Amino acid sequence: MAFLDNSGDIVLDAVLTDLGRKRMAEGNFRITQFALGDDEIDYRIYNKNHPSGSAYYDLEILQTPVLEAFASTNANINYGLVSFNGNLNLLYMPVLKVWNKTIDVTGPAIQRSSGSVYYVACAPTTGDALLSALNTDFGDDAGSSYYQSPGSTSTAIYIETGIDSVLGNPPRTKGRTNKATMLTDQGLLDSNFDISVDTRFITGVGSLDPGRSSWSYNSDGDAKQNIILSYTAAPGVSRIGVANYGTAIIPSLTTQISARADGSDAADSYSVINGPSGVLTAFTFRVHSDLQQSGGQYSLFGKTGQDLFGDGNTYDYIDTTVYAVGKTSGVTVHIPIRIVRKV
Repeated sequence: MAFLDNSGDIVLDAVLTDLGRKRMAEGNFRITQFALGDDEIDYRIYNKNHPSGSAYYDLEILQTPVLEAFASTNANINYGLVSFNGNLNLLYMPVLKVWNKTIDVTGPAIQRSSGSVYYVACAPTTGDALLSALNTDFGDDAGSSYYQSPGSTSTAIYIETGIDSVLGNPPRTKGRTNKATMLTDQGLLDSNFDISVDTRFITGVGSLDPGRSSWSYNSDGDAKQNIILSYTAAPGVSRIGVANYGTAIIPSLTTQISARADGSDAADSYSVINGPSGVLTAFTFRVHSDLQQSGGQYSLFGKTGQDLFGDGNTYDYIDTTVYAVGKTSGVTVHIPIRIVRKV
């Protein structure tokens, strides 16, 4: 991998697949689809105070070296560009964040990360060992919030979209008017998410039933967090272009989070978005049966016989990444998953 000099003329650098070269040799090569991205660009170097005037505000961005074309089969765009058809009323773009708070939920508890990863047990005996180890680290009954157990819907990973700001501008409003103006009216609510997983390790994605679930907090302080998991999707064709990955499409739930009438920040406990909240979903994973029966895959793709928690128990584990993408807005988050098996 290398960078291309972008200080002069724009250069198109492309790598053809074997099929592409074959079609070019036959004289019937034709590009029918393409995607654009800006992975290399750091927009913080946009300088509206440039002494030479507005023509130079974006000069450094325009001259940023760009990556040459990838020759590997798992080349992909991490930050794809999207189009909203010249919508001049679009003032803010949503973000996608993983939940890291603990509140009471009717349904699966909010899974938290441990050591920057989310644990997924491949068998019930592994889940029992994880519970014991994590309770030692986080206190009795807390450990159950730090892992997923196979065949159980007691814990799930939650993600939420919305307009986020360090300064809370735009803020949540009592009547959710900012949500309507900046998300709903702009078509930025993601009714579905693409969840891309490595199908060598994960064979199914369970998610919430939006018709029977709810997530609300009103201006009077009344909260309702009721999540029912009853939807399971098998990964299909990959939508991210990474080798061995497949993509499952799961539904979301539109949140109803309002600011408190008394101006307090109590609503912050029910949203990870510091502003108008958009949608929320929760999901679990079905681990490949090969990872339950033997340590062969762990030897190839992970580590074996590891004492992860200093309690004398040893585990095989594989670290993998799950990609969540909003199908409407294109917002993306990468979630590190650790699949474990007690030896």
